[in-house]
Amino acid sequence: MDDDFNIGEPMDYDEQTDAFRFDLDDLVARYSAEFDINCFVIIGALQEKIIELVELGSFESEIDMDDDDLEI
Repeated sequence: MDDDFNIGEPMDYDEQTDAFRFDLDDLVARYSAEFDINCFVIIGALQEKIIELVELGSFESEIDMDDDDLEI
């Protein structure tokens, strides 16, 4: 039996990330097969979702920016 597969135990961060990625892969494959949309439409929808998530504040940046970084 595989020791990494524990039914009933909470998933750790990496397992949760893997589950999300696998679901996302399956969703993209399903929509590509079942609908008349191309990769550009899928990429655009994903980019819109990224913007939405960032604007909702679910994005935390660990990048420290100095005043010098803000100059153009």
